[in-house]
Amino acid sequence: MAIAPIGGGAALAGPPAAGAALFALKAVGYAVGGTRILSPLDLEIPAGRFVALLGHNGSGKSTLLSLLARQLAPSEGELVFAGAPAASYGTRDFARRVGWLPQHPPEAANMTVAEVARLGRYPWRGAFARHRDDDRRAVADAFEQVGLAHMAERAMASLSGGERQRAWLAMLLAQEPSCLLLDEPTAALDLRHQIEVLRLLRALKERRRLTIVMAIHDVGMAIRFADHLIALKHGRAAFAGPPEDLLEPGILSDIFDLPIATVRPQESGPTVVYPL
Repeated sequence: MAIAPIGGGAALAGPPAAGAALFALKAVGYAVGGTRILSPLDLEIPAGRFVALLGHNGSGKSTLLSLLARQLAPSEGELVFAGAPAASYGTRDFARRVGWLPQHPPEAANMTVAEVARLGRYPWRGAFARHRDDDRRAVADAFEQVGLAHMAERAMASLSGGERQRAWLAMLLAQEPSCLLLDEPTAALDLRHQIEVLRLLRALKERRRLTIVMAIHDVGMAIRFADHLIALKHGRAAFAGPPEDLLEPGILSDIFDLPIATVRPQESGPTVVYPL
């Protein structure tokens, strides 16, 4: 659902300093057809962080991401981006700073990887303008960042699941945003490719000083790769803070209504999360 027309609106301010609020939800809620999906949330998402959204199925993770991406409009409250109402920005202005990847991207089987990546230049050039040198540089840099330059002319249908996710990430990077919103980017991947994509995202966050907000089901992976966690439960915020705070006794069990324990086999290694 579009919030503002293409073009126009307020000029987008630069992203705030790392740790300050990039998004602020002020009593933001969402309901449809009389069904409450998100209760009014007062929540801040810090800039420059790798943020993982956790919660059971139906907890509101995808809805929250869709609100942040302006794919949905809040039923109530105000969503603020970079210090100004999110709805005040023109669509293309907003897209130059926020890249959105839904859990099920559009069908692109007959497109090449290069054609998909070039879609990321739409917020800068529109649908029909010829690409200029800066567009070509942005696409080439995106390919280098995700390691797909050698596959630019391959059809999307010929790629593995992990390669397709990297192709979509190349499209987002070509968009040159300061924030990526990703709805379960590892959901359809095997363990090896999950690790590859999460390592890539963490590296991109550091190299490009991105804010990344990602919905994910795997609590262990979230704790391992993210540096800020938000957990939803029945449409309400049940936790927000650094990963180590989530490991306090009872917090995970309360979020998922299931006895959960954690252990770190090695002092400097990843935390293992398991049900009892």
